[in-house]
Parts: sequence; C-alpha cells; structure tokens
Amino acid sequence: MVEHIEDFQILNIRVKYIPEEHSIDVFIWRLKYNIQHEVHLWELDSLEKAFKLARKIMAIRKPTNYNYKDGIVVSPSLPQPTRLTPQ
Repeated sequence: MVEHIEDFQILNIRVKYIPEEHSIDVFIWRLKYNIQHEVHLWELDSLEKAFKLARKIMAIRKPTNYNYKDGIVVSPSLPQPTRLTPQ
C-alpha cells in the first residue's frame, strides 16, 4: 500500500493540468476498499492530506486475510487439510 502512495506521488508530479479534486478521487479510488471508504468520508481538499490520512489509517489497521472486491468481503482461499497417515 505504501508503494501505491509513492507511485501515485511520482505520477502526480509528471502529469500536469489535472484538477486537484480529480487527482484526489483517482487516488482514493485505487486504495483498498476498507481504507478507501474511510479516506473518502473525510472529504479532503488536498492530495497531500489524502496521502497522510491513508498512511495513518494503514498504520492503525491490522493486515487482513480477506479480500475486498466491489464492496464485498471475499473469504481467503484456504488450503485443504491433508490427512496424515501413521508410519
């Protein structure tokens, strides 16, 4: 996730003439859903504030084994148990 922020910062420097509001929306849209939702709630007015808030949320969030896709929690694929035979 930190790589996403760094990559977005680099691209934002290279790309000119994009309104700040649009850059914020694109940045938030590319975040993981659980973080995206929280950042979006703040209605931030600068991209730098969005970066800082996303970092703060990531720091307090525990990593999860669940995937967030289209607002739906998808359980992780767990390996099937193997039967052990005595030797």
